[in-house]
Amino acid sequence: MLRTQQKVNQAGKRRGFTLIELLVVISIIATLAALILPGIQGAREAARRLTCLNNIRNIGTSVASFTTQSGGKYPKLSGQDSYLNTAGTASIPYGWPVALFPAMDNGALYRNLVKQQNSGTQTHATLFTTKIAVLVCPDDQNNFQQNGGLSYVVNAGYAASGIWGQINDLTLPAVPHDENNIEWRDGQAAAIGTSNAIAKRVGQSTGVFWRGDSIVSVDFISNNDGLQQTILLTENQDARNWFSPHAGDIAFAVEIPVDGSGLPSLASASNRGLGTGADASPGNINTVLVTNADLGGAYSGGNSKISSPSLGQGATWRPSSAHTGGNVNVYYCDGHGASLNASIDEGVYVRLITPNGTRYGQNVIQSDL
Repeated sequence: MLRTQQKVNQAGKRRGFTLIELLVVISIIATLAALILPGIQGAREAARRLTCLNNIRNIGTSVASFTTQSGGKYPKLSGQDSYLNTAGTASIPYGWPVALFPAMDNGALYRNLVKQQNSGTQTHATLFTTKIAVLVCPDDQNNFQQNGGLSYVVNAGYAASGIWGQINDLTLPAVPHDENNIEWRDGQAAAIGTSNAIAKRVGQSTGVFWRGDSIVSVDFISNNDGLQQTILLTENQDARNWFSPHAGDIAFAVEIPVDGSGLPSLASASNRGLGTGADASPGNINTVLVTNADLGGAYSGGNSKISSPSLGQGATWRPSSAHTGGNVNVYYCDGHGASLNASIDEGVYVRLITPNGTRYGQNVIQSDL
């Protein structure tokens, strides 16, 4: 009986972990965590980047749907749609995203946005707080989960210095950002800011989205530099407000210097090296969009290069992102999306912006990007 009780007592005793054993286990767990957590973080980052790329593809698909219904024309940079103020006396323009809402399964929002302003609960100010997931990159901390946030911007070509970087380009003393600000007259007598066929043809050959009547269409790009090598839209952390009509909120552009007459400067007179035929005397129109990079030299986009330092929301008209390395997602006019390296040769980047640069002297891009 005594031996049985002793066996029971011995069996009831449990041997605990020693301090060394606990330390070993903790070390193993810490090592595993150190190995696993970076992989989890990397997977989360890759997922956000993929979501961003999918968003930009969906927007591009909506643009394609718009062009199909409009005879190949792209939406206006702003002014495609508008609404009347409460008094019904002033028309207030929207940026290009609103024109795409019917193709984005936001038809009800679109219909209310284009109505005359009212004083009820569904005022335009109320509608402007709408968060639209497809318009925002999850890595964009300036716009993600923000009222009316926008992460994606369209290709607005070249913008004259003095206008590039302006938060409200519609209230400048000069005309707002359009082809008349970058008017290579090339022998034309018309003054800067005056519409003429040469100005429109050359100016609008620098970008895809314009405010007024545009010659740029799907066929125009296809017949010139090519849809596969022309950027349609990209991302910018300093964009804002899908309803805004201001270029800096909804577009990106290459900044070009202008001379004393308001015309784009000659490459020889500019450290940016952009445009070699920008004079008012008769010249060779096939050189007006040449860059120093096309001539074997160097070109610098300055503040308008990819992921240049921020000058503030609405004031930095260039592609940018919070993705690793500052690389940005872009969508081309032919319908394919890709990541563009922030360190891309700036001369090549400019050629990817212009839908008709080769007609005016730029080199042909030698490889797909």
